[in-house]
Amino acid sequence: MKPGGKMNGLAGIGLGLMLVGSIALPSIAATSETKAPERSRSTPSYIRPRVTCPTELETLTPAMLRDLPSYMNRQYIRVVARRVESISYAIAASQPEFMPLPAESSEYTNPIDKNLHQVFFTVLERQYFGKRVTEFQHYHWLFLTQTIDGWQVALMFSRFGGYPTEQQPLTPPKDSSQSLTAQAVRLWLRDCRAGSVKL
Repeated sequence: MKPGGKMNGLAGIGLGLMLVGSIALPSIAATSETKAPERSRSTPSYIRPRVTCPTELETLTPAMLRDLPSYMNRQYIRVVARRVESISYAIAASQPEFMPLPAESSEYTNPIDKNLHQVFFTVLERQYFGKRVTEFQHYHWLFLTQTIDGWQVALMFSRFGGYPTEQQPLTPPKDSSQSLTAQAVRLWLRDCRAGSVKL
């Protein structure tokens, strides 16, 4: 063996490993580049686009009544639930009816105003008092008016009845413009004007 032969051998192995490393790294990088999925150039948006509140009553009210039970329940928990022993929930709201009552109705005092639009709907509610469960219906006669800022609640009348209907006769109509249901309608209209409801 020549002097320095052992060192030359180790140097050769080291040089070989360096060459292998220098050759292998680019190929690994190239492989990862070819296998990596292409990223979309457009940035996805996770914010729901702003919704314009409908100006047509026939488009507005079905969406409002779809959401009204949940708005009523949140309003009930916020305002009433801590002060009473019973618990009430709104279960479902009917589809709207737009046929106005005659202006000279003997049963109702109908405001004669061309800017007032009448909507009729029913809400099925359920009340829990201890172990007793009672279901009932509220019949609502809602007057909406369209302003520069959008739809607003002008006034509302309501009647109370049992469910099924034959279990309890309807109560006389009363002004419910400040009731929990009317407040829930106002909150929904506010959110609609703000573009934060789904239509």
